[in-house]
Amino acid sequence: MNYTGMECPVCKTVFQDGDDVVVCPVCGTPHHRHCWQENGGCKNEAKHKDGFIWQMPQNAQPLNQPMPNAANGLKICPRCGEKNAPYEPVCTRCGERLKANRQTVSDQMPDYNRQPFPGYGDDPNPHNFSPYQNVYAADARTVYGSDAQIDGIPATEVAEYVQKNSTQYVGTFLEMQEKKTKVKWNWSAGLFSVFWCLYRRMTAMGLAFLAILFSVNLLSSTAVLFVYKSANPAVYERYMEDTNDISAQMQDFMTNGQTYSTDSAVSLYSDYVQKIVLSPINITAVIINIAAVLIVNIILGFFGNYFYKKRIVKDINMLRQVAVDSMTYHMYIRQRGGVSYANVMIPILCYMALSLLQTYL
Repeated sequence: MNYTGMECPVCKTVFQDGDDVVVCPVCGTPHHRHCWQENGGCKNEAKHKDGFIWQMPQNAQPLNQPMPNAANGLKICPRCGEKNAPYEPVCTRCGERLKANRQTVSDQMPDYNRQPFPGYGDDPNPHNFSPYQNVYAADARTVYGSDAQIDGIPATEVAEYVQKNSTQYVGTFLEMQEKKTKVKWNWSAGLFSVFWCLYRRMTAMGLAFLAILFSVNLLSSTAVLFVYKSANPAVYERYMEDTNDISAQMQDFMTNGQTYSTDSAVSLYSDYVQKIVLSPINITAVIINIAAVLIVNIILGFFGNYFYKKRIVKDINMLRQVAVDSMTYHMYIRQRGGVSYANVMIPILCYMALSLLQTYL
């Protein structure tokens, strides 16, 4: 949010465009940074215990419209209109995720040293210097209070990481923590399993489960053939004969398809379905694959929330070590967390690649 034109509660002067504004993470009151530091924190700190939340004055007209064009390669925030350096992943004023510019400017990236920033050591209140009022953090604070913590992490910061459906997930994590359990059913994880992992940016876990499913798919046919060859040679031999015969006919059809009549093509497809697709060997392999998918879905359905919470806590603790200041820390949270629609395409592309590979091998 752009606070230009509003009054700082400490010095009683209005914020000007370009002022360094710090927003209280508890109540949302904006301050000049130097006023915040001189005052030793929020001007309305005494009201926090009563649940005070700063409200925008009714007569205030903040500049919340995006600028029409980016100047000199800067990224213009679509939420508050702030001008950001080209390398910034999220807005330095309001935290909104920014789209990448066409030109890369990696040489302009600041040279951050990788040391813990002041506020996460002996400071009992490290999150008092949030650079902006985050909407997800504000929602979590309103619903669960400012003192709620998840494995030592303020619930407001967990919500800031989760972003989409953050209030729901924070509530689930708090309930699991209170009951000291790792099991809590998650319908999204149970129904969509690998897709859910990738959507929630748990890429390594999603790809691991995806590799397991692909391995089962590739090995099941070979294993089933081996079992039938030993236990039921007649079915095995008939299946192999039908496979070789239909494969030869399909190869001929692909080469000389114009010589086939419609009835011949339909008959070939019918033979393929009856003798290959509906064969006991193929049905057994399909059942094994379905069972593998169900097992993965059940595991993620029951333990997906626990895996996600563990990932969030690990990431946030890591970010506290690499961020050099509070503003950078909160920007890293927004960049590292959230959801990814692009990741959902990974299993689809892998499946298409596997299908093509099987076709030409």
